Amino acid sequence: MQRVTRDDVARLAGTSPAVVSYVLNNGPRPVAPATRARVEQAIAELGYRPNLVARALRSTRSNVLGLVVPDSSEGYFTQLTHAVERAAFARGSLVLLGNSAFSREQELRYAESLANMRVDGLLLVRAEIAGAAATHSTLDVPVVYLHHHAPSGAAAPSVVLDNRAGGRLTTEHLLGHGYREIGCLTGTARSGPVADRARGWTEAMRAAKRSAGNVVRTGLDRHAARADIRRWLQSPERPRAIMATADGLALDTLTVAAELGLSVPKDLAVIGFGGTDAAAHSWPALSTAGHSFDDFADAAVSTLDKIKEETQPEDRILDVHLTARASCGCD
Repeated sequence: MQRVTRDDVARLAGTSPAVVSYVLNNGPRPVAPATRARVEQAIAELGYRPNLVARALRSTRSNVLGLVVPDSSEGYFTQLTHAVERAAFARGSLVLLGNSAFSREQELRYAESLANMRVDGLLLVRAEIAGAAATHSTLDVPVVYLHHHAPSGAAAPSVVLDNRAGGRLTTEHLLGHGYREIGCLTGTARSGPVADRARGWTEAMRAAKRSAGNVVRTGLDRHAARADIRRWLQSPERPRAIMATADGLALDTLTVAAELGLSVPKDLAVIGFGGTDAAAHSWPALSTAGHSFDDFADAAVSTLDKIKEETQPEDRILDVHLTARASCGCD
């Protein structure tokens, strides 16, 4: 089916393409009410949709933001993506989404492609893997790093959680229950949010004069992660409690514990990190630390707005709050 053009609208309305443009853009010249009505009727009859990319090329604003995440199907990033969409929509903008699939190359390609589409700004959620990252200096659009600090050499702001303090908070909560043997279930990355949470666990354990050696590191594959958890829970090194640095890992732990006949929290206490909705609906309900996704996204989009207003905002580090539920022993 042939695309309806501005010329088609002009012919049906009995006016010029320039007048159609004035109606669509509310200027720069006024349009008589009767003419505007004819143009709007022609637009409706023909089902005309403006080419937003072409409009962006002619304008300084597209009212579109770019967002790149590692995996929007994963619970934490699903909620973060939806929150960014809400924050952008409240400001009159839409969001174009790219999934990097935990690939540095794909992350960079999406970032460059979105920048070339003249988005008003770009929110980058870096993948927690080794390798060079896309930096704002190569993209020619305002950039804010979300969830993960900006890479070295990128003079762009970031909006992150206080992950290290959150790791201490969750571990101290387990220590407060009287658990002495507390293990840490974390990812393989040695830097980034998850690694910072693990460092918080280490600091809390050492401050309590407890051993900080019972750590299991597992990768991104959920089947492999569950296999690692199963081996841990069946080994003599099984701890009395586990601080998982991501809700997904904590939920996998609950599943494996149930398969092995372990009662949570009677035999094994578990606490996660992320504050996802899934944590509230597990059995037992998962204790978790995090920050409001809507506040997180709003802070990121507002930081991007400040850059577009030609100010240089500082990094924002958001406090982490604990939601205690049954999995750690709370009622």
